[in-house]
Amino acid sequence: MFSSGIDLLLLAAAALGGAGGVALLWWLTRASMTTAAGNAAPQATAVPAAFLFSGRDMVDMANTSAFFEDRLSKTDLDDWAALVQQLSLRFSDVPDDPNDLAEGETVFRPGDTADPGKLVIRHNQDCTRLLMMGNPLDGMSGSTLHKLQGALAELGHMRLGLAHTPNPIFAQDKDSRMLWANPAYLALAKSLGFDSTGEGARPPQLFDDLTPCDQGFANRRVSVAEPGGDVQHWYDLSTVDAGSRKITYCMNVDAIVKAEIAQRNFVQTLTKTFAHLSIGLAIFNRDRQLALFNPALVDLTELPVDFLSGRPTILCFFDMLRDKQMMPEPKNYANWRERIGTLVAAASDGHFHETWSLPSGQTYRVTGRPHPDGAVAFLFEDISHEVSLTRSFRSELALGNAVLDQMDAAMAVFTADGVLAFSNSEFRAVWGVDPDSAFADTSIGDALTVWRGKSDPATHWRGVEEALTTGTALDGITVRLNDGSRRICRVRPLINGARMVAFARDSRVAVVETG
Repeated sequence: MFSSGIDLLLLAAAALGGAGGVALLWWLTRASMTTAAGNAAPQATAVPAAFLFSGRDMVDMANTSAFFEDRLSKTDLDDWAALVQQLSLRFSDVPDDPNDLAEGETVFRPGDTADPGKLVIRHNQDCTRLLMMGNPLDGMSGSTLHKLQGALAELGHMRLGLAHTPNPIFAQDKDSRMLWANPAYLALAKSLGFDSTGEGARPPQLFDDLTPCDQGFANRRVSVAEPGGDVQHWYDLSTVDAGSRKITYCMNVDAIVKAEIAQRNFVQTLTKTFAHLSIGLAIFNRDRQLALFNPALVDLTELPVDFLSGRPTILCFFDMLRDKQMMPEPKNYANWRERIGTLVAAASDGHFHETWSLPSGQTYRVTGRPHPDGAVAFLFEDISHEVSLTRSFRSELALGNAVLDQMDAAMAVFTADGVLAFSNSEFRAVWGVDPDSAFADTSIGDALTVWRGKSDPATHWRGVEEALTTGTALDGITVRLNDGSRRICRVRPLINGARMVAFARDSRVAVVETG
């Protein structure tokens, strides 16, 4: 039983390496020699390591060996904090501030009950003295005992961490033979149907060999399938060169792989959807590189597909548009480059909207929209037909207005809401008003007020008001104006609830006058 314990500790010493491993092997050698000698006489009294502090500054230390001197000198902490850090693995209760110590002597015991040492601190207002006791049974000094027990405590923490980490870890020799695996790796092997005790005491090999490169590491993403092959698990492997062996760390990335697959599917769906749009789409990522475009963009901009597939930057994209004369030619190139930067900033805020009149006669509407994660999307829409229709409509509307302006009758149109929408030049001349120059809309009531003020009070305006308000037809209302002229008022309903009122010249008056 003692032999098996020694073997286990030898493995621990080998795992520690360095000073900790040397101290552990030295202690094991002494222990085995003492056991072999039977009831050999005990060694000399163990010498404690001593530290003297004034406040947080160390003023002296004795029997500490180079171990403490090296550890305490290679830190940016003050003396007290550096020593507390070195003691924390064994004596975790030592306060961070020496002023928190009680006056007099305080004894601190190690957290490990198998540790025979202890720490005695004597504190007063002037100074603080720490005595790190050794092992009186074998004469081991306080410094050597601390080195040994600290290494064992560190080994225990490492073992505890490796045992509870959720990520599989395994070690191989240079010939890729399995040497060791942590519980997470063994649990994974069991879930995949492997016998964790296969090949004697060696763990099963779940992944293909991964050899570190000249830089001492290698990375790979691999998948393993559960029995039946219906479920796959993905792992990112990182192998590092550890001298006579190589250690591989495995991280489960199932969630990342699923997210990447979902993203690819989403992009493919978007691509298929955008492929049927007549609007050109160009999406630039946070690095301002073209990440997505649709066929309509190629048709509208005449940019080569291989150029767009090369993920150009946003400036290169607009440079190419300029070269192809697919955007208005800038008068100043430097100012144009600055304008592109402003354009991107405006698109990022969702405020970019421009109409481009191209030398070819086409008209494009260009809109910038922000996208998540700092991306920017530009929409290119050919509105040449829409602009042509608008211009044609405006031309026809202007022609209609010109025709109405040539008529002798004073005409006005009110909407269904009772707001004056149109009046010809004769109407403005007869009634002395210009509704287009007014700040507020002219209502039926406002118009009647003007009409009453410029005509005979006996005029039957109530009937006109009722016809305009209800949208009914009205004929034969004679209006005598203040200047002596007469007009015949007619009201006619129009489409969409609009109403027209016309004040035609009274031909009877004209006949009398000419007679």
